[in-house]
Amino acid sequence: MRFTPVVAIAFALASGTALAHDERSQDPFSAIDPQVLLQGAIRESDVSLLLDYVRAAMRAAAEGREPPPPPAALERRAEELGGELRARGTLAGLLLLSALEAQAKALLREGLPPARRHVLPPTVPYTPVSAD
Repeated sequence: MRFTPVVAIAFALASGTALAHDERSQDPFSAIDPQVLLQGAIRESDVSLLLDYVRAAMRAAAEGREPPPPPAALERRAEELGGELRARGTLAGLLLLSALEAQAKALLREGLPPARRHVLPPTVPYTPVSAD
């Protein structure tokens, strides 16, 4: 059941969030925001498929039976969603890496702040003790 973790993670990330487009999309780091990453990937029909299966599994468990296998439509959609989320995750990672690279180069162009010299505290000169 490879689809279960993908679907569970996707729904967990999407739960309670609005998938509306906002000003944050101008930020290069917004690509890693779950709202932006999942926007348009999960449909109402996906939620229905998943919850119908969960209901059937709960009924089976309540009756002491093994849960039914996931329906083919749910497995197919989970595979599609997994591929889509992998592609979006890869894109988000590449965008994040590009933004970090641009910031690192900008810092180097502007010059790093001068290093602070650490001055050792004054010490007492060493005077050997004679063994007489």
